[in-house]
Amino acid sequence: MEKKMTYEEALDRLEKLVAVIESPDAAIAGVEKELKEAMELLEFCRKELDGYEKDFDKIINRR
Repeated sequence: MEKKMTYEEALDRLEKLVAVIESPDAAIAGVEKELKEAMELLEFCRKELDGYEKDFDKIINRR
């Protein structure tokens, strides 16, 4: 069973992928796999942040 990735782990992996994609030595055709993974991680991070935002709004609005 695969462990669910945390936001911090996803962000760390995303930063590494961006470095590979942005590398001047990277060939456009060679970064397709990294770009796809980066897009998936971005979506995961957005969903995680949306969840945190809702939780924070609940806490703030209780006052």
